[in-house]
Amino acid sequence: ILSGRSGSGKTTALQALEDHGYYCVDNLPLGLLPTLTEQLDTEEHAPERVAVGVDARSLPRQLLAFKSIIKALKNQQVETEVIFLDADPGTLLERFSATRRRHPLGTGERTLEDAIQHERELLANIRQRADLVIDSSNYEVHSLRNQIRERVAKRQSNLSLQLESFGFKNGLPNDADLVFDVRVLPNP
Repeated sequence: ILSGRSGSGKTTALQALEDHGYYCVDNLPLGLLPTLTEQLDTEEHAPERVAVGVDARSLPRQLLAFKSIIKALKNQQVETEVIFLDADPGTLLERFSATRRRHPLGTGERTLEDAIQHERELLANIRQRADLVIDSSNYEVHSLRNQIRERVAKRQSNLSLQLESFGFKNGLPNDADLVFDVRVLPNP
């Protein structure tokens, strides 16, 4: 379960997990989490690793019932880990100002600072029960992806390596990450 304050990098973290083979669901209401696990259990080719993004847009009653929802998952024999992404309020203000996006809890009468504080209060229950809290205040996108990979996806990483021979006269392959020029070696 991946949660955190808006602007702290939840979408980036979910994308990093998806790149490492997780089946990702974003903004699932907490009350539907046990139903999702039941449905995946009945599927023949269900994914083994699932990441669910949960944020303050869930109903407040469900956010308060987080402990009982986790208990229901454990009763279903579902292994869970809660990761909470956070950032200091100044960083969140900068990020929202830079992107000019409206805060999910922002309304006409609520300022951005108030929305950030209100979200902190709503998610306090989840943050308190988190197995891992990552402060993304000093991370940019690529650093956060690396943190997620090192702390979570590293445990289940599968190295994928593809070697491809090509001729320079036809151009470089479009999907090459590394290219080694071995034209100086004798042709076998």
